[in-house]
Amino acid sequence: MELQNTNYFSKKDSCYMKSAIKLAEKGRGKTNPNPMVGTVIVKGNKVISTGYHRQAGLPHAEIEAIKNSIEPLENSTMYVTLEPCTFQGKTPPCTREIIKYNFKEIVIGCIDPNPRVNGKGIKFLKDKGLKIRYGLLKDKIKVQNEVFFKQIKTGIPFVCCKIASSIDGKLATKSSDSRWITSEKSRTGVQKIRREYGCVLTGINTVLNDNPYLLPRRNLNELPKKIVMPSNRIFYRVILDSKLKIKLNSNIVKSAGLTKTIIFTGKDTKPGSIEKIKKLKKCNIDVLKAGTDPVIKKGLDILEILKILHSRYQITSVLLECGPLLATSFLKRGLIDKFIFYLAPKIIGSDSSYSMFKQLGLEKLKDCMKLRFENVKKSGNDIIITAYPLKH
Repeated sequence: MELQNTNYFSKKDSCYMKSAIKLAEKGRGKTNPNPMVGTVIVKGNKVISTGYHRQAGLPHAEIEAIKNSIEPLENSTMYVTLEPCTFQGKTPPCTREIIKYNFKEIVIGCIDPNPRVNGKGIKFLKDKGLKIRYGLLKDKIKVQNEVFFKQIKTGIPFVCCKIASSIDGKLATKSSDSRWITSEKSRTGVQKIRREYGCVLTGINTVLNDNPYLLPRRNLNELPKKIVMPSNRIFYRVILDSKLKIKLNSNIVKSAGLTKTIIFTGKDTKPGSIEKIKKLKKCNIDVLKAGTDPVIKKGLDILEILKILHSRYQITSVLLECGPLLATSFLKRGLIDKFIFYLAPKIIGSDSSYSMFKQLGLEKLKDCMKLRFENVKKSGNDIIITAYPLKH
């Protein structure tokens, strides 16, 4: 829904909305498939209540703030990061609750892109006589809810590609030794990131070469006995294995009882694989078939796989932790939304063939993918760069 916005916002408005954004952040990794939302209620230049969406199925931020209020809400102003919802889901529509309390004004950070809302909340509140201003710090809120915005608009999970390399862009030495390029502090930080995403996705080459667990760990040196996720979400591991080469004694299979694992294989899997598939399924592993990648004419169709993850498993975000071949496939198809580079202060040299990406066939600099660096920080002796691809 197209809405004309000519609102003016003061420094105080911005201050209250920043507080609401900070509150919303408390729900990171817990609200999926819902967005993170924060609310601050102000009366007479005093904050009288706050709230945030804690997890899917629990009250939304606006309702939390209304319930938490220490004073009557009449003639107060509500600052909410995302447009209040208008439909009955796991919780009632927030708009119908808001109109009960005679708010003086509602200040909204960003319009909700969900087709079931998308301006309808603003229109409903305006039609009930409330003063509405919206668009305050909307760009910050869109970044905060980048996962929600991507998947609700496209039906495809948000994809973040995490890469750990030497400063010269190598993932391993020429003998394929890659443990450990980055510091323990960086590897510990990755565990937290894993918990924020709907699944970790990798290719069979990584599984065969590194024999990883790909589990979120509290202690890097111990295999967890149980995977505890925020708000009891399921942690998924996704393996792309077109020829079903995975070994039944691999760490992925041996630890499949701890969390849900999904293996995608080709539609032309050999008849001899039927028994292997049965054994994998007994280990709590889903084995699904996907078509061939239509771009490179081999491997699996990663776009089809992303759509299946979203529609069948309600996975809204993917953390891509893989080798250069699969990462390049995602890159070529424009399916990477975000990069997190962990760069170690080590030089490996060109005798290693393990670069971040495989051949991209580029001849001119003007044709290369350009990135926008969002954040650069240190992690021990490593550097972490968060970047986004610039759309052509």
